Amino acid sequence: MSGQEQRVDSLDQDNAALSIYRATPSIDKGTLLAIISWVYRPFLEIINRSPLWIMVPYLWLKVVHEWGATALLDNETALPSRCFHGHSIVVGAGAVGLAVARKLAEKEGTSTLLIEKHGSVGTETSSRNSEVLTYFDVACSVIHAGLYYGPHSLKTELCIKGKRMMYDLCEKQRIPYRNCKKWILAQNSQQHEQVDKTHEFAKSIGVPTHFISLTEARTREPAVLAKNAVLESPTTGIIDSHTYMSYLESDFQSKGGDLAFHTEVTTIEPHSCGKRGYSIRTISPSGDSARITTETLINSAGLAAVPLSNSILSPDRRRKPFYAKGSYYSYASPHPRPKTLVYPAPTTGAAGLGTHLTMDMTGAIRFGPDVEWVDDPNDLSVNEERLSAALDEIEAYLPSIVREKVMLDYAGIRPKLGKGSAVASGKGDGFSDFYIKKEEGFHGFVNLLGIESPGLTSSLAIAEKLDKSQTLKASSALLHHISTETERKEATSTTKNLLKASSSSPDRDDSEHAEPIWLSLTTKKHIVDKHRLKPGKIPLPHSLNRSSTTTICLITCDPQRLVKDTISHPSFPTALSSRITKVIGITKLKARYQPFESRRKLLDEHDIFLADSRVITLLPRILGKTFYRSPKKPVPVNLEPHKQKNESGKRIAPTGADGKARTIAPPLQVAKEIEKTINCALVHLSPSNNTSVRIGQSSFTAQQVADNVEAVVAGLVEKCIPKGWRNVRAVRIKGPNTMALPIWLADELWVDEGDILEKEEEEKAKDLKALGGTKRKSRALHEIGEAVGGSGVKLEIADEGTTGERKKKKKKRRVEDTDLSQEMRERREKLRKQKRLDELEMQGVGRATKEAAIAI
Repeated sequence: MSGQEQRVDSLDQDNAALSIYRATPSIDKGTLLAIISWVYRPFLEIINRSPLWIMVPYLWLKVVHEWGATALLDNETALPSRCFHGHSIVVGAGAVGLAVARKLAEKEGTSTLLIEKHGSVGTETSSRNSEVLTYFDVACSVIHAGLYYGPHSLKTELCIKGKRMMYDLCEKQRIPYRNCKKWILAQNSQQHEQVDKTHEFAKSIGVPTHFISLTEARTREPAVLAKNAVLESPTTGIIDSHTYMSYLESDFQSKGGDLAFHTEVTTIEPHSCGKRGYSIRTISPSGDSARITTETLINSAGLAAVPLSNSILSPDRRRKPFYAKGSYYSYASPHPRPKTLVYPAPTTGAAGLGTHLTMDMTGAIRFGPDVEWVDDPNDLSVNEERLSAALDEIEAYLPSIVREKVMLDYAGIRPKLGKGSAVASGKGDGFSDFYIKKEEGFHGFVNLLGIESPGLTSSLAIAEKLDKSQTLKASSALLHHISTETERKEATSTTKNLLKASSSSPDRDDSEHAEPIWLSLTTKKHIVDKHRLKPGKIPLPHSLNRSSTTTICLITCDPQRLVKDTISHPSFPTALSSRITKVIGITKLKARYQPFESRRKLLDEHDIFLADSRVITLLPRILGKTFYRSPKKPVPVNLEPHKQKNESGKRIAPTGADGKARTIAPPLQVAKEIEKTINCALVHLSPSNNTSVRIGQSSFTAQQVADNVEAVVAGLVEKCIPKGWRNVRAVRIKGPNTMALPIWLADELWVDEGDILEKEEEEKAKDLKALGGTKRKSRALHEIGEAVGGSGVKLEIADEGTTGERKKKKKKRRVEDTDLSQEMRERREKLRKQKRLDELEMQGVGRATKEAAIAI
């Protein structure tokens, strides 16, 4: 028997043993936990609002819950002492590890093993950070909006995407959550400036935020003090994290995944740098050891992730772990009790977001966390010395709090990659992003390091980021087909391709003659684009306009001389200014390019047309259909200078050396805006349920196409598609002469159940037209509303006022209809006479004869 056959036989035996080991409870574990939780959950509201002595009669429920959960979670023990093999192994069963393992388990023909050293899921980082624990450990985590992490960070990208995915999953699987919103408070002008920056950043990344007046804030939350400003984040919420992780666990196992608790990884040995897989040694609390082999290893070990990575990588690539302990504080009084999450203004350079106010699903409030750097990741002791400082921070925004009722509750530790700022300011603040990377030189080894807040919010998005197989597969297949088809045509063609013959020239850029690749996104409902003249712009990781020979025509507001001087300024990048071959003001554009031939020539002479956003709406009338039917439709670019605040806090335009307001931004700002625009994918939403966006070229690699696909899909769904992913039916990519290859297909063909009407209800709706009186119509509407009420459909009839008012309106409409009919008759008569006159004139009849004939 060959070595390969021996290995296959050994793997089959290992997989058979693993399938025997797999625990298969008769009832779903998550369901049983939920049943036990539901026993005491109705009492939470009463208990959390009551004195502590009232808890005594209910303590037995706590015992039942702990016993039931322990019995369930310990029914799977460590791996037996023998060797196993899995296609993919994930280390760490926190929220991120569960989401990643669940995604990997969806692949057919593969096996996925999830290893956890504790006796249950989410025991370390996931269950002790950004959470609120009630008396009965009903944990609630914050669903973050993504306001603090910088424009190009993984934290921002994955938090925004993960937030949307988490809300959708909660709706679909009925996981408890609340969209309770969040306030960021400013108590002075300095904090107001920080909150302003947060608001501006949120607008730049498409996350909704808005300021509310202090009067409105006092009306909605009387106990909350805000002296200067209140910024509201409407997409922030909370989620029952234990129920969420229990669902991920049960769904992972239902997909065929295996989960090993009480299994700690001791050593990892890569074979031929991972090309022949990895050998993992594990140990259980009883001392039993096991050996596991795998082809793909995902390190999602939370607090132990950096030490685990260091055991594999070379010394020069190793990292130092940092541990930030955060203390949380409970509140034993029913008042005050805000219904909104409350955060202080972010502080640049601080390692946390301040001691903020959070809550659980019943409304009970908690405070924290603060930041205390520790060396031991197992140090979960609470420090009483930190209580006084925390109380001072809390009283700044909740002055009516009873200090004696605030008590130390518990502590959690967050894995960090440095002691820098928790808020990205771009000024060397030491901000640490998520580290999610397939390690170079180690085949199949993926590191997830520094996964702290907003890790739980981002968990589903992180899992999707690691599963790019379908996008990459479709990109590779499409590029291979285009390349093969091009070669076949050249081989069978009887004419010589001069462009191909000159390909050996070093000055030739292949992207100039490459075929475009399009992303096609189909929605379930039609989209109406309200900004047709201003196409959307989505930044691309790999620009479509990479060629240095691409020419740009810039259309500006008057006077054009200011823009020409800006572009010719020494500080303006030479590589960009050489590509801008024409700058023309709106007045000269009107005067010089009225003839069709001149406009056609202008279109042929340039590759890209950019227009100042202040004049973009004037161009359709000036340039006509020639431009707006071509792929070179003018793209808006912002050339206005950034407004600055004066002493009174009002934003005004900056002034030049002559004291006049500047109308054109400085050279570096203009260059940055132009580069940003030409490196974006342009989105022109068609009034239909299908939108196509150019995302690549046949000269790209498959990975470059896949990266652009992910960026454009994320931008489209977040900014342009109403209801987000719930309204997306399919995502495909195609070439100009190819079939569309699917990347993602929806399970349902409609957005909501309420969008579908049964045949009987449709017939009832049609019968409304045959009803005469308002009472009968209202009654019929009520019947139909009851029939489809379960789907959330509500049918109403407008109130038309009293009987006298209805008669007056009816009479007025009758008079208006009579006037309109008379006017139409007169117009028809006039047209008839004119037509008869023209006919008589053609026959050579005199004027007097004409009039007589018409009168007859």
